[in-house]
Amino acid sequence: MRLRRQPNAFTLIEILVVIAVIMVLASIMLVVGVRARLSARAAGCANNMHQIGLALGMHADRGISEDWTHSAKKLRPDDDVLLCPQGPQDGQTNYAVNKYLIGKPLYVTDSGETVLLYESKRAGDSLTGDQRDVDLRHSGAANFVYLDGHVERLKQIPPFKP
Repeated sequence: MRLRRQPNAFTLIEILVVIAVIMVLASIMLVVGVRARLSARAAGCANNMHQIGLALGMHADRGISEDWTHSAKKLRPDDDVLLCPQGPQDGQTNYAVNKYLIGKPLYVTDSGETVLLYESKRAGDSLTGDQRDVDLRHSGAANFVYLDGHVERLKQIPPFKP
């Protein structure tokens, strides 16, 4: 009686199954990586907006000037703090100030509900605007800075009038 020796190689089916499992895992990791990168960009954008909001908020009681980017640029002159990487890049900034807050001293009763700065669909110098100009560029949401300094990422556009 002769014993039969088992072969030491994998069958074609086993190799194909392993390759298919690796491809499924790689595609899942790719999707997770893209989402993480987009989330990191949105967080970086929110940080930039927070810095601009702090610069503008220091003088908000006297009114925000039409040339608000000048105040924000003093805070971090060497950075691209005025640009969101996911927005239009053909201007000095792609953020805009609530047009209802420009040029006059502010008498706001609830600073936690008054939008100061938002992400604009446009790029330019010292942008101002209202709800019609909001760009939902971060997976269907936009960052908003309020007069009290906090930043929120919202899918719904809040009211702009103080």
